[in-house]
Amino acid sequence: MTFKAALLGAVASLLVVADASADNHGRTGWYVGLGGGFNWIHDGLQQGLVGGALVSTSDWSYDTGSVLAGTLGNYYGDGWRFEFELARRDNDLDSICGLVCVASGADVNQFSQMINAIYDVPVAKDWALSLGVGVGGNLVELSNYLGTSDRDYVLALQGLAQLGYRLTERWTLVADYRFVKSGDVQMTVPGGDLELEKADSSLMLGVRFDLQPGTAPAAAVVVPDAKPVAAAPAAPKEFLVFFGFNKSDLTSHAVRVVGEAAEAAKKHGAASVAIVGHTDTSGSAGYNNALSMRRAQAVKDSLMAHGIDGSMISTAGRGEAELLVTTGDGVKEPQNRRAKIDVK
Repeated sequence: MTFKAALLGAVASLLVVADASADNHGRTGWYVGLGGGFNWIHDGLQQGLVGGALVSTSDWSYDTGSVLAGTLGNYYGDGWRFEFELARRDNDLDSICGLVCVASGADVNQFSQMINAIYDVPVAKDWALSLGVGVGGNLVELSNYLGTSDRDYVLALQGLAQLGYRLTERWTLVADYRFVKSGDVQMTVPGGDLELEKADSSLMLGVRFDLQPGTAPAAAVVVPDAKPVAAAPAAPKEFLVFFGFNKSDLTSHAVRVVGEAAEAAKKHGAASVAIVGHTDTSGSAGYNNALSMRRAQAVKDSLMAHGIDGSMISTAGRGEAELLVTTGDGVKEPQNRRAKIDVK
């Protein structure tokens, strides 16, 4: 598979999952990561040039090498995160094949710097599949080739796929595949110049550590009636629906919570349903007041779709005035992005 096809495939996959419900498993803020494993340089064509004229071509084959990568990233929200990556790759040049194949004692060492955009999709409890793309530069060094060494710095693109397992609140174990395509590498050697095709595949196992604790909200908080009816169990009275950052549309979890509230209202003959929308402290007060009203209206529309008469539903928005979790101004706190449904 060519790098172009792999990159397009990764982008297409990101677009397919863009509507999925994800909030980085409740994680926010900065994280660091470290991983290591194996690196394979794909066999490539080498061209020999003298005075800019092509004089020879050969196929270069490489031994399996090593890779070590470190990352510094930030959870942006709604499943997205962005990171800066540094990676070191080391391989031996195994053979050079032209008219005949000869062994080579040369080494290929690489130091890449990438900026990656990654989308996380929860696939099971504590498990997440991640797909991403990156762009940056790659410093490629060829040493011990005909007794000389040279290096070139080239543009690099990559596609990546990860499978993560959440070990604790802040630690994640990560299995990682990356495909890196670099621009053609130019080297000067005795007798002329070389132009090398360059592509790598890496398999790594590593860990990711969140620099601040996550705050994964539950899909709903159900508060029983404090005064149970003697003839029957108390009916649920309050339901909480959570929203993504700067979002007023309902996730699949939120739709299920609204359905539970609608069933409770029907089953226990509620006379009215009150909905109050809330926001976190990110954004202006005026914008947040309007956003909280949109969230309350979205819940009302969903209740009506579940068969609740709109005339018995009232809506209000409190903006950032009544925080569930107390924070400073400008904080993206997931549990404050909510709407409360009060079944009366």
